[in-house]
Amino acid sequence: MPRFVPPAGAPLDTWQVLRAFVRGVTLNHFDQDGLQSLAERLQVPHIVAVSSGRAALWLILRALRRLRPDRQVVALPAYTCFSVPASVVRAGLKIFPVEADPEGLGPDLSQLDKLPKEGLLCLVTANLFGLTDDISKLREVARSRGAYLVDDAAQALGASRNGCFAGTSADVGFFSLGRGKVLAAGEGGLIVTGIPQIAESLQADTRTLPSPSYAHRMGLLIQLLAYSAFLKPSRYWIPNSLPFLKLGITEFDPEFRAARMARVSQALLPELLDRLQELNDIRQRNASAIARALAGNPSFTSPKVSEGTRASFIRFPILARDKAIRDRAVRLLQAAGIGGTAFYPSAICDIAGIEPHMATTDFHRPMAENLSRRLLTLPTHPFVETRDLNKMAEVLSKI
Repeated sequence: MPRFVPPAGAPLDTWQVLRAFVRGVTLNHFDQDGLQSLAERLQVPHIVAVSSGRAALWLILRALRRLRPDRQVVALPAYTCFSVPASVVRAGLKIFPVEADPEGLGPDLSQLDKLPKEGLLCLVTANLFGLTDDISKLREVARSRGAYLVDDAAQALGASRNGCFAGTSADVGFFSLGRGKVLAAGEGGLIVTGIPQIAESLQADTRTLPSPSYAHRMGLLIQLLAYSAFLKPSRYWIPNSLPFLKLGITEFDPEFRAARMARVSQALLPELLDRLQELNDIRQRNASAIARALAGNPSFTSPKVSEGTRASFIRFPILARDKAIRDRAVRLLQAAGIGGTAFYPSAICDIAGIEPHMATTDFHRPMAENLSRRLLTLPTHPFVETRDLNKMAEVLSKI
């Protein structure tokens, strides 16, 4: 039987999905159990739920713009998920890309003095793969510009730095519950903030969002059942062989759907939270094993993990010496049944059609563009076994 290890994911039991669906059908109002449980764990006073991480960021930007209508520039990492610039464009704001740090993969702190001194609404973090950014430094820079700090913790639920959870130490933060994230609720975006004015604006906007349609709810249920059935390596080769599913495809789409969170995703949240620490511990152990196996390999380098960081490592990122080595590694890993993947296809400054939405004409960032040509990721989720870790090491040692 073919075996293929998915690039990312979190275990989800079929019975969990069915129980959540039944519970969701019986809800007469928004279920606050899972949200309250998460707010208590993260020690945040305000939490809002919507349909996705990008919808969450879009609502955040709208709320901040109402508080500061004289500002329209959003500074964000030049190498990040395409959903981030898509949210900025949908909000009608301008993008200022911040150069990437090749060691930690977040914003290059040495380049922050180039941020606009006027018109800056907010600075957005990255926390790529659950590697937490230096929030204290980024907050200091944002404050010096009179701007807000937005902590993009879409990939970092449960990750922490110096005892502070990602997403909770900025003016406002958000998480994603979509496919391939820390927890798999099918869809969902969570916003957290300690500022009452931001919370009130977000809650008012959320009430105006449409509820998921019946067709969407049924489609989400089918997706969740398929996800729970086919995420295992013994079955993942089936969806992985179907191009129309667009697994692993990154698209820039400012016309994304924005709605309230589906009830089945709401109802799944309390059960999923019970395994949050366990899942992140497993990912961290697998990431450490990969890093040890790569030590001394001249073709690849591992990211620098700052002291005091507990990363969620939804994937383990490594940098190949050049694009040819990266592409060869991905081909050989996939031929060996390992979901090694080249990650975002480009820096955000190279997205087709992005130029009119930039706040500066000098928007190319060489380090970010270089990262996009060299970065690949390896799976760390709980379905990764010792034999898979050994196979990754064996493949990469031959390059």
